[in-house]
Amino acid sequence: MKIKQLQIENLRVIQTLTLEPGNGINFICGPNGAGKTSVLEAIYLLGQGKSFRHAEAGPFIRNGETSCLVVAETDDRLARSSRLGIQRGRKSFLARHGGIDIRRRSELLRLLPVQIITPQSHELLERGPELRRRYLDFGLFHVEQSYHQVLMSYQRGIKQRNAALRSGNGRLAISFDEQLAGVSETIVRLRRGILETIESNLARFMQEMSFPNEVKLQFSPGWKEDVSLEKALKGHLERDLAQGYTSVGPHRAELKILVGGRRAEKYLSRGQQKVLVYGLVLSLSQLIVEKEKEPPVLLIDDLGAELDTLNRTRIVDYLSGREEQVFITSVDQPANIHDRDNAVFHVEHGCLQ
Repeated sequence: MKIKQLQIENLRVIQTLTLEPGNGINFICGPNGAGKTSVLEAIYLLGQGKSFRHAEAGPFIRNGETSCLVVAETDDRLARSSRLGIQRGRKSFLARHGGIDIRRRSELLRLLPVQIITPQSHELLERGPELRRRYLDFGLFHVEQSYHQVLMSYQRGIKQRNAALRSGNGRLAISFDEQLAGVSETIVRLRRGILETIESNLARFMQEMSFPNEVKLQFSPGWKEDVSLEKALKGHLERDLAQGYTSVGPHRAELKILVGGRRAEKYLSRGQQKVLVYGLVLSLSQLIVEKEKEPPVLLIDDLGAELDTLNRTRIVDYLSGREEQVFITSVDQPANIHDRDNAVFHVEHGCLQ
């Protein structure tokens, strides 16, 4: 997916801004507080229906205004043009594509797939397994048409089973086990199916970054694999009744990221963690491209955060010539910015210079 034109109104410091980005790397430069990150926030809002900085709409609506508006003219990989827009009030949400209202957030995710790397992205390694499950599910959502429905079916089943557990009704809880086990087989199979490709893409990226250690991805489905999930659910019933929730299943899956056989978050420096996060995000994006799906728009907030000059140069080199459209914010222009056919924009006080 490519954004041909982006219009932003009343988002943080931006009153009105129109941007016509290039198809490759777009550098958004300017001093702190100028509104650079707000441009990325606007794109993320279009693709996700929310901000990556705040869960609520209020903080990103310009002071004194009741709503913000973001509209994009886009081209897909078949060169079909369309218009996507979102208006967010503090308690209201309106999204349209081609003049038709969008009712579900999943529709936005398909219309404008977006990946983002921020100064906080090391949390993908350091926080609990939920973020890494979301990482896998993002890729599957975009390469396996049926995955979203399968995952929703599983989540509905877990919600019903948990309600039965909280009410103390073990017999009712057990009645969901067979259905959950069947759906879980599909989820685990698909999650495992993309890991080999991600790991292969990641190895190539880390080699280009001259990363000194081998990175391995180790997946656990969410229960001990020497038994079926249905047996595992029955075996944990007493504990689940006491706790009021289901303790085994794909919602408890874990993706461990190992470097030299050790957990990455415990072994790597913060700068090395950031390089690894770039590798994980770009490897997943490459998987989507290889499956001939819509390439995600890649957002990078603060290129210089945790990266030295050499790694910043390597990242830009790696991104050049790829299918993804990229938006990068930076206080200063990278040294190699003019070595390629890149677009450069300067933002000051919420205005495009």
